Amino acid sequence: MCIGATSCFTGVESTPRIDASTVREQRAADPVAEASYLADIKPEAPAKWRVGKRFHVVDDRISLIFGPPSDPTDKLVGHDIIYLGTDGATSLTGNDASVMRFADEHGGKYYYRINNYGRERLDTVSSLEVPFTVDLDLVSAVNTKMQGQHFYVRTPSWYSADTALTPLSGLRHVRIIVDSVVAGTADFPAAVCFHQASGNDKKYVLLMSVGKGRGATRTFDSLFAFDNPRNRYPEIKDDVWELITRSRVREGMTRDECRLALGQPSDILRIPTYGGMQERWTYTDGIYLIFDDGFLTKYRR
Repeated sequence: MCIGATSCFTGVESTPRIDASTVREQRAADPVAEASYLADIKPEAPAKWRVGKRFHVVDDRISLIFGPPSDPTDKLVGHDIIYLGTDGATSLTGNDASVMRFADEHGGKYYYRINNYGRERLDTVSSLEVPFTVDLDLVSAVNTKMQGQHFYVRTPSWYSADTALTPLSGLRHVRIIVDSVVAGTADFPAAVCFHQASGNDKKYVLLMSVGKGRGATRTFDSLFAFDNPRNRYPEIKDDVWELITRSRVREGMTRDECRLALGQPSDILRIPTYGGMQERWTYTDGIYLIFDDGFLTKYRR
């Protein structure tokens, strides 16, 4: 359902604006228990890597990082490579370098050269990613902590639990049970497999980042809550809560109700009017909401 907003906005230059960075700062100032739940799980320094450490290959572009005399990589996606050790080397320019050696489960050998990092310098690095792979030690640590646990999911960005990871429009704020955590993608290494606590046993997946590296926006605390958010909003009527769980809004909803339904906007513009204060919320996907005196009066989805 779409309702076009045709109001004429004037005086925008002088009206207060809250941008995305301000929103993030406000949220960061309100720490929650979820933010520290997986904080102790982080990549291990390469100096501590043991022979036999496994990485799951998730992208056929891994051929770009392996130099000669590596074996062909065309069948590596979906399989593991095993760390065999690191040797000192010299780059083409004469600088120190390191070569990490890997093998696959069929005896193939692969060599990842890291220029300008000799063995001694490499040992000082706090963490290192092998591009186009997922560190299975990280995944195992997350699985140990989350498997069998009950949480409330904050996001509707679900995927089907098949090899294609088909995007789905899921529910918000419903109770789920984690079945397992397996390798996801290079940007979101943890694929959290779950089913709803009520209803059928159909399986779904959420992709989650681990640590503070790439894709850190999809952290545990942005995806899950420990407690039922419904308990914090007893004043919300059941029919409105049903809309919220399906990421839907309607005229007359409050700002809290809309935030629960759609998440935090990327930008908030406040505009004084003759009748009071009007707010325009904008989302990165083109959705916008318009509130008059705290209640939703127009929106576009």
